[in-house]
Amino acid sequence: MSQVTLSIRYLRDEQMLLHQGGLYWLSIDQVGDAEVLGRQFLGALEKVRSATLVCCAQDPKQLVAKLDKRLGPVELRLFEVTEADIRLALTSLPLELNRAAVARGSPIVLILPVVSWQGFEILHLQRWCENMAIWLRQRACTLLVLCHGQAPKLHADLIRLNERLSGLAQLYRRDGGIRYQLNYWHSYLGVCSTQEFELDAQPDGFGLTQIERSNPQPTRIEDQRLYLTLRSVLEGAPPLSQQWHLFENYDDLFFEASRVRAATVIVGVTSNLQVEALAQQLYDLRERCGSSLKIIVRELASCLRYRDERLLLSCGANITVPHGTSLAYFFSLVDSVQGQIWRHSRTIDFKALLERLRPPVERGVLSPHRFIATLDQVYDGAAGEVSHQLLKLQPRNDLSIEQYIDQINLRRFGDIACVLDGALYLFLFACRADGVAPALRKICRLPWNNLFSECQFFSGVDGLPRQAFLDAQNTPVSVYLAATTTDAGSVSNSQQHAYAPQRTTLPVTEYCP
Repeated sequence: MSQVTLSIRYLRDEQMLLHQGGLYWLSIDQVGDAEVLGRQFLGALEKVRSATLVCCAQDPKQLVAKLDKRLGPVELRLFEVTEADIRLALTSLPLELNRAAVARGSPIVLILPVVSWQGFEILHLQRWCENMAIWLRQRACTLLVLCHGQAPKLHADLIRLNERLSGLAQLYRRDGGIRYQLNYWHSYLGVCSTQEFELDAQPDGFGLTQIERSNPQPTRIEDQRLYLTLRSVLEGAPPLSQQWHLFENYDDLFFEASRVRAATVIVGVTSNLQVEALAQQLYDLRERCGSSLKIIVRELASCLRYRDERLLLSCGANITVPHGTSLAYFFSLVDSVQGQIWRHSRTIDFKALLERLRPPVERGVLSPHRFIATLDQVYDGAAGEVSHQLLKLQPRNDLSIEQYIDQINLRRFGDIACVLDGALYLFLFACRADGVAPALRKICRLPWNNLFSECQFFSGVDGLPRQAFLDAQNTPVSVYLAATTTDAGSVSNSQQHAYAPQRTTLPVTEYCP
């Protein structure tokens, strides 16, 4: 028997050859693409061969009318099944092919819409595949099923029937391109699985794109078109397609997400108190599912700090979507992460990462010695997940230390300062360079440039005059800040260092009637 092939240009033989007696299934989103691929397959058959084309709910003559007369088998037998008779024809297909006297050893093409399989449960579908496989082996025929329309559940069932099918693949359009996803494929040359290719569409059929031919072909996973999302993230909007699965709670979402490998998982966050627990879940999910999984965190209320974002990204998120992003633009961001591979290190220790990203339990004005010791603690354990800002602020000449210190309010844990040689050294934990100016506006009660004449940046603790800090006398008690308020949720153990109330008696200086 001569070779039978899909004839997709530049695809390797082991990825498109069909063996004798095999049952191959291609799920194709658009009917037009199914027709093009059907003609491409028929056109590649040698002229000495006889072939059979069965079309359900469409005229086979119209399909082959565009086939080059110089191509294809010498004899091409055409059969049409009406829409009303499709289910009956599928159930009795081996008998119908016997009645049609299909030639032994000939290839058969079956083109039908996906709605034809409505009502076929997994066991019914399994029996159909088994019966067809037996008939094909007995007659040494090869059957290619081109099923057009979207049916994620049907395709998921077919993946489980890998012992009954000889090959399974998908052809769909996305982001302006044509994707051919090969789930598994048996041929005389061996077995291929979990690969995806980008195709070009030409009048005579499909072929690999120039970029695809020049680059190594990546391994793909069959669930990459699935979207698993928390229902609240969509703001009441319905699922965009059958590939979208909505969940009411995190437990169900993460349970299902733990079973996929390249799907898109979308979660929401409403408070920074959720961040560390969510980061642990993302870390575990990424460890289990690998780097092809796409994880998106949407901020449902304005709550994520820079440190929180970096923690989530380091633990597995591909992207965080800020609060206030419109739903339409959110969907655009979801599309933008498709095909991404998570590139962060997968060898990090979660507890060590959490400790690095937790601010020191210090705030306000410290002594120079304590200030430099705190900086050593932060920078010695840093691994690049977040950036910090270290500044030297030179006060204006007409201000005393007490005057400009009184205008500064450091509330966050990790934001510390000290006075050395009349200058204010300020450290901002987990702060980007573009966040310095907004931070200074919050820290200073007056405009900061009215208090200070110069601002100098240091890249790290090594740029400081260390010996001067170690030799400096303690800062006078009068310039220490009594930080009486903190941002909620800044550190988990902040209550251990909260101020305790003390009883006191106030003298009465005048009579109150």
